[in-house]
Amino acid sequence: MIKSYLDKSGQEDQELFTVGAVVATDDVWTEIDRDWNLILHENNPRADYMHMVEAIPLRRGSEFCPSKGWDDDHVFGLVNLLFSYLASGQPKDRYRYCHFSCSLKMNDYRKLRAETYQLDSPADILASACVRQISTWYFEHYQGLDYEAHYYFDQGEPFEEIVRAKWNRSRMEQNPKYQWGHIAHIGSAVMRKTPGLQIADMIAWATNRHEVKIPQRYNDFIIGLRVLLPSFWVVIDEQQLRKHYRPLIYSPYGNQ
Repeated sequence: MIKSYLDKSGQEDQELFTVGAVVATDDVWTEIDRDWNLILHENNPRADYMHMVEAIPLRRGSEFCPSKGWDDDHVFGLVNLLFSYLASGQPKDRYRYCHFSCSLKMNDYRKLRAETYQLDSPADILASACVRQISTWYFEHYQGLDYEAHYYFDQGEPFEEIVRAKWNRSRMEQNPKYQWGHIAHIGSAVMRKTPGLQIADMIAWATNRHEVKIPQRYNDFIIGLRVLLPSFWVVIDEQQLRKHYRPLIYSPYGNQ
């Protein structure tokens, strides 16, 4: 079994909208779940989970509230412990572990919408791109091996229903598209109890920080995740959107 965990960062009304994903075989996840939770629980202060939008701003009332002993340096230390665990050769078999991110430049998307381009929703575009990336990795690395793929999303994520709908449509086709054929399950999991979703959250959050070029402490954090671990990523921009979509009233781009 191959388990994929996906989480988003950003919103449609912001500059960048991103889906992060982390994929591994189920035996690798057994190892990660154990080690990840051990790092969190043995940290001082102790943490029950990692969630970047709570940890970085030291959100009051959250797991990382200053009243629980957290400050910027403590958070930075824990984030680096978790990163070091992933980057130091764990999980042991990197052949069975990979990071993914798909981002959409929302200013480019809004520009083309204003030009009457008939675009899918941002969530549809990102969901399709991410599944395509994961499927390509699966078929290139597991040729001839029939692993079941299970996709998990945080509770309440809109991407879950989008991916499930595309999967169901594909299964009803006579010749289903290859990227959907290996999927056996799509469902949700509890982020606070699921290290895979916490890692996907880190990937998506760090990608947005880097691509938007926010000049803060973690703006280059994603570079380490990409360089030191198997990773694939794409940033969908105006050029790519023009390539795959057309306006309601067509006018060749070169003549505009």
